[in-house]
Amino acid sequence: MTSLAERAHAAAVFIRHNTAISPHGAYRGEEHARTAVRLAAALGLGLDQITTEPDWLRRRTTPGEPVLATATCPDTNQKYVFLARFPIYDDEAFELLGPCPECSGQVPRALVRHLADLGTYLARPPLRPGDIPEADTVPDTFSVDEGHTSTCRYGAVL
Repeated sequence: MTSLAERAHAAAVFIRHNTAISPHGAYRGEEHARTAVRLAAALGLGLDQITTEPDWLRRRTTPGEPVLATATCPDTNQKYVFLARFPIYDDEAFELLGPCPECSGQVPRALVRHLADLGTYLARPPLRPGDIPEADTVPDTFSVDEGHTSTCRYGAVL
């Protein structure tokens, strides 16, 4: 096991390196790198188990463009996709994306700030289409997320 100082140094080097080589520019590169570091720390994973990419579906042109971060379990290779809706804010929870029970679009299913939040989500029974109106377990952004299909009854009508 490495010391706290060594892990902190590795995180700083990771951020500097990925900021410099990002194909999205230094500003977005830093957001992606910081998102990866934050998610790895929250889930107790190594940085090599986190990948990031722009979220083209929820894209906007203001600072803090959304970032998709995929965490891969080192034991099972199962992937969990998280949305950092506003990556410039380090105190914002990640939104775990999963299929909408109605349209199967990838939408926010749980807010995750730490590993226990993910555990709570995974312990729940799967949502069924009729559960959503009464469910207090989905994030507020569930019904306004762009991941729903245009015909989904749970998606926002604009």
